[in-house]
Amino acid sequence: MNATMKLDPVADLALRVAAVRDSVALPDIESTVEELGECRRYDAERWYLGTGSSSRTIARDLIRTEEEREVCQGCPVRDRYLSLAVLTGDTDDSIHGGLLPVQQREVEAALYRQGNAVVLMLPSRVDHVAEQAA
Repeated sequence: MNATMKLDPVADLALRVAAVRDSVALPDIESTVEELGECRRYDAERWYLGTGSSSRTIARDLIRTEEEREVCQGCPVRDRYLSLAVLTGDTDDSIHGGLLPVQQREVEAALYRQGNAVVLMLPSRVDHVAEQAA
């Protein structure tokens, strides 16, 4: 790639997610973010935006979550946290890796465009899905 070419920020995040996926086992990603994530020092509800209500907009979410997203910017496991959300499809209603759900889905779409898409399930989620199906 030409040194003057800049990668699209979303495409760059997608490549970082793919790199985490290819280098770290999913259960290890989960335990690492639980142990080292900056957000562990706060109430988890701060990062939960709730299900899509008619009053939610991207602009409102950006304003309401400014402090939370700043915490994510300084987090040593930000890429892993974003990877965990994108790779498990948990991109609906919470901030992960400093990104709003709509931004996380953009990263997920970029993975597909790059041919890097693999959606994984943690063992705990597989058991939950099996229980619901029964």
